[in-house]
Amino acid sequence: MKIRSILFTLLLAAAPAFAKPETIVPCPPDYVMDKQLEGEDPFDILKPVFSQDNSFVAAFMASPHLLTVWETKTGKVVASIPESVHGCDAADGLEFTPDGKQLILLRNFQPLKFIDWKESKVVREIALDADPKKILAYAFSPSQDLLAVSGMMNKGIALWDMKKGVKVKTYAPNKTVSGLDMLITRDRQGRPVRLLSYGRGLDAGEKSWKDVAGLINMDTGTDQPLLNDIPADKKKEGSPTYFFTDFEWGGGHLLVTYNLFPPTAKAGVYLIDTWTGKYLSQQDLGSYTVKFRPKYLWKPFYGFEIPTMDMRTSPYQSSTDFLVPDKNQLKVIDSIPESKLPIYGLRISDKWDWAAVVTRAQSSDACKLFLYKLVPKK
Repeated sequence: MKIRSILFTLLLAAAPAFAKPETIVPCPPDYVMDKQLEGEDPFDILKPVFSQDNSFVAAFMASPHLLTVWETKTGKVVASIPESVHGCDAADGLEFTPDGKQLILLRNFQPLKFIDWKESKVVREIALDADPKKILAYAFSPSQDLLAVSGMMNKGIALWDMKKGVKVKTYAPNKTVSGLDMLITRDRQGRPVRLLSYGRGLDAGEKSWKDVAGLINMDTGTDQPLLNDIPADKKKEGSPTYFFTDFEWGGGHLLVTYNLFPPTAKAGVYLIDTWTGKYLSQQDLGSYTVKFRPKYLWKPFYGFEIPTMDMRTSPYQSSTDFLVPDKNQLKVIDSIPESKLPIYGLRISDKWDWAAVVTRAQSSDACKLFLYKLVPKK
């Protein structure tokens, strides 16, 4: 499938039926520093996230276990919630509610917590009991009425009704699921559909890529295996390997990334047609690992932002790569090296116009949180 047809599908999936197709020219984003947010942490600043209107950024300060909220306009701390309130020593997941008034905090086996950050109090809990060690992946529906969550202990995927606070379904039982994403949309025939994509972690000694990812129709319960149709020369089989899945904006395609860890570090990405489940193209990223969740950037960029880490060097060097579909593969057309922007943590806003970047150039440096504007690269 040629780049024009792939990208037109992306655009038309999201545009009104009467809209005139636009000329699509992929353009890498440039990170323009706006301001540093107050405070720093010697260890890490976890899970930065924007409120829906970009008015606030929240993150978990690792050393003091402080759940912190900043105002994006001033860069000032407007809330600092201690462990004595939220009860967590780290954050496996952090999200704003759609109205921006509460934060949702996820951590291992502990109850999911809704926190009124202005009042500094927990207002609701749901007893997920997801995993005794760590939640590996989670995905909310856009309205946050559904939550899919998975952990490290081969429990598969638990689907929760967030309004009722009850688990309604389990998928992929007895599997370690390392990546999740959820899509509520309409299919090519205009019918409503609820989809859940997942990638799994291969068990010890399991090297063959069979049923390593899947696409679940939550309405029918069908679980369609993905990536079983990859040509042999497009695989980098080995163990341990972890797969992650992300629907691009509009949902017409699914991006599947993988990490093959040492002693042979490899990483790569695959593009899948959501509606057929068929493999379209791929890109081998070499001796890297994918550091953070990839992000598809629509207008005016039209491509995938994927932060990677080079495992061949010591200390490890990271970069942020920008990929677009080409005739036969996904192609890296731009890369920002760590020497220019030492990204240690990253979250891009849902409007693709801001990035919250945790920086750390050396292991001895403290982590700092900056806001960057995303603009087309000249």
